Amino acid sequence: MNSFGDALRALMESKKVSGLKLAEDIGISPTSVSRILNGQSRPRQVTLSRIMKALCQDRSEEQALLRAYSGLDTLPEELAVNDERNAQAEEERVKRFLEVKTQSILFKRSMARELDKAGIAYAQDYCKGAVSTDFLIERGGKRIALECRFNVQRDFERAVLTAKVIREELGCELVITVTPFDISDTVQAGSDFTTATPGEAVELLRKAMNA
Repeated sequence: MNSFGDALRALMESKKVSGLKLAEDIGISPTSVSRILNGQSRPRQVTLSRIMKALCQDRSEEQALLRAYSGLDTLPEELAVNDERNAQAEEERVKRFLEVKTQSILFKRSMARELDKAGIAYAQDYCKGAVSTDFLIERGGKRIALECRFNVQRDFERAVLTAKVIREELGCELVITVTPFDISDTVQAGSDFTTATPGEAVELLRKAMNA
């Protein structure tokens, strides 16, 4: 069964786009397009994004391809084409990844400095089984975790679920998601998802530990 190839072929036919034209539009070889259509390889993420941009005109078409793509884990990934366009796209993707990674590291370091200045002892990168948190503070039998998120809006739902799992699995009274800017206006009223800037997180810790 080749659900992705079938879905892609149907989409190409509906748009009257040939394999040769698609290959030219998205910067891979016609052979690579043929192998993807025939279920011999799966497209890389960058190729999938280009296919969707070139062919999909609405969300339903995008979702159809994404659902079919999710079942391709067992297929070998397409070979990268050594051309300028492909190399540039890959370099840009890596640069974005490194930028986000660097921002996250620097933000965690700034939070550690705030805790040090406040004289609050902590365990950094605390792990228990498969669950971890950026900072764990323990005092008087209470446990509070700090999760540093430079850009919560990038995946808000995941941030909320992460806090819930940490609270349950690590036995925390409170999990504070620390952000560089105040995003309290985006949090639903009555939610147990707590956000704070670094300075606010320190104050919350002091109050919680002394309560």
